[in-house]
Amino acid sequence: MRIRDRVTECGDERGSVLLLGVGFVIVCLLAIAVVTDVSAAFLQRRSLMSLADAAAIAGAQAIDQGAYYANGASVGTRLNPGLVRSAAAAHLARTNAASSIPGLHIERISSDGVHVLVALSAPLRLPFFGPVHQEFAHVEASARLDYRPSP
Repeated sequence: MRIRDRVTECGDERGSVLLLGVGFVIVCLLAIAVVTDVSAAFLQRRSLMSLADAAAIAGAQAIDQGAYYANGASVGTRLNPGLVRSAAAAHLARTNAASSIPGLHIERISSDGVHVLVALSAPLRLPFFGPVHQEFAHVEASARLDYRPSP
């Protein structure tokens, strides 16, 4: 029996490398799509967190001016919850947050007199799997009013 006869007995393997190559290309493209979507989600969440941080800091600067002028900058100076909400919302409006992040929703802006909490959410815009899976990014940022005694 010759070698050529043995090869034909086992079957023809022409084209199997092509199938392996096509499968490898499909797996690589799928991996690129997943990595791209994960990166896009990370960057959008980071942008949302930055916006919430800035709004919380803007809200933390809304002190009760009556108490400030009566007592000076002391531990007794508190945040005015109404001013906190309006200052944080004004910051979001001033920075055009709604146009830079489509679908931005203010979940909560609250204050207990010392702390400010800003919670935002927005739909994730994923380049590849966005139409398949609709997900929302939720973030919370907080800021605190602190006074340091002057040296």
